Formats: sequence, structure tokens, C-alpha cells
Amino acid sequence: MANPVQKVPSRQNLRRNMGLVREFGFLELNTLDTVMWDDDFLGDTIHGGYQTAVNGASAAALTITTTGIGGTATMVTGTATEGDSAVALGLEFEGRLNAVVAARVKISDIADAKMEIGFTDAVADRGAVLVLDTTTFTATDAAVWCFDTDGTNDYWHAASTSNGHADAANWTLTNAGSNVVPVNDTYETLIVALEGTGTAACDVHFYRLNADGYQTYTTTHAGTGPNANIALTPWVYFQTRNGSDSKTMTVDYIKAWQRRTVS
Repeated sequence: MANPVQKVPSRQNLRRNMGLVREFGFLELNTLDTVMWDDDFLGDTIHGGYQTAVNGASAAALTITTTGIGGTATMVTGTATEGDSAVALGLEFEGRLNAVVAARVKISDIADAKMEIGFTDAVADRGAVLVLDTTTFTATDAAVWCFDTDGTNDYWHAASTSNGHADAANWTLTNAGSNVVPVNDTYETLIVALEGTGTAACDVHFYRLNADGYQTYTTTHAGTGPNANIALTPWVYFQTRNGSDSKTMTVDYIKAWQRRTVS
């Protein structure tokens, strides 16, 4: 007879068996109480749950790289100025469920480029952030890592907004600095984590890991993230600022998770 298996892998049983030890948060991800999207792009077909959009000549939507060791996919900006490629899921995540998204990416050339990774409230926008320097958003509620060479500094920025940044209290922009920049053809992982209750604006935690998976930067926006009850989608966006220079983003994985209930 086979050894017994865990029949009710719930947070309740996990806590009952081991208490709130340091390992609880890691093990909790394997319970029935966690909603999980985990795509390593293995195989030869993109999952049908993605929503993709492209604009501009020769732009290409997320496509499996069949020769990518460990599974990879690519997005291509094409040869039109402001040409872009975006990928999202459904509007199925909320800040009050402590939603988190992580993507490991690299791009062929960081010159004349814009990238976003995080959460936003629409699947068809041409970027959640409209103008980085003035912190104007296309999105009403969003929290994204944003890199844009049209801005003053070619660094990663943590950008978040709630309620369309109706006043200064509704948005935050953090310049991560000269040590937090993408490098041509070098992987990095960008993580955005939301924490909120009720309908108030979320706290947002931003993390960046290097190619080896070591954390190199973190910052928190207190109370200026998306409103906690707004439906959001995980979001990866890629755009060229120079039409003569088509660029490729390679995506190693996209992962997103949240609590199933607020209690």
C-alpha cells in the first residue's frame, strides 16, 4: 500500500501542524488557499489564458522559444516608432488578497526602450505609465516597475497609483538609482507585491533580483498603490522608442499568486 498523502492541504492544517514558523509562508503557497499562476513556458504552445496585444510593423506577441533551455518565450517590439508588445491575464487579482507578480526577463538592447512589469487595471492599454517624468498614468489603478529611456534617468522606477492619481496623495514614483538598471541580454527578476484591506489604497512592495536570483533592491509605497478592491491583471509591457531598432524581450517565467479569500 502506498504511503498516505495529505488529503486536506489547507492553511488551517498547515498552521495546526507546524505553527507560524519561518517556513510557513513558503509552504503556504502549496495549499488550497492560494491562487497560483506559474508559467515557465515549457513545451511549444503559449497558454490560452494570456491576453496579448501588439502595435506596429513586425511587432510580435508572446511566443514560445522552442530552443530555450528551461523554457522561455519572447516578445518583439517591431520596427515602428512606439511599436509595442503586451501580455496580461484576466482581471482576476486584488490587493486585498495580497496579490504578487514576478517576472524574470531580459532584453536585447536597453537603448530607446520602455518596459513595465507589475499589476494594472486594463489589458489593452499601451502602457500603464504614460509619462514617467511627470508620473502620469494611462491606468487608473496600477503598480509597476517601469524603465523608460524617454525619462530623465535610465533606471528602473517603482510607480504606483490609485483612483487615477487624483491628487498627490494618490501616487508615488521611486527612482531606484544607477545601480538598478537593466543590462543588455542579462536576466533580472522584477516583483510587485500588494497588501491592502477593504477599499483603501494598497501598500506596494517592489523587489528586484539579479540574474542569479539574489535580491539587490527593495522599496515600499505606503498607501499609494491600487485600491484594494480593484480587479487587476499581471502585466508585462515592452516598447521601442526608436522604430529603426526592433528589440526582443525574453521572458523566462511569469508567476502570480494571491490568497483565495480575505480571511
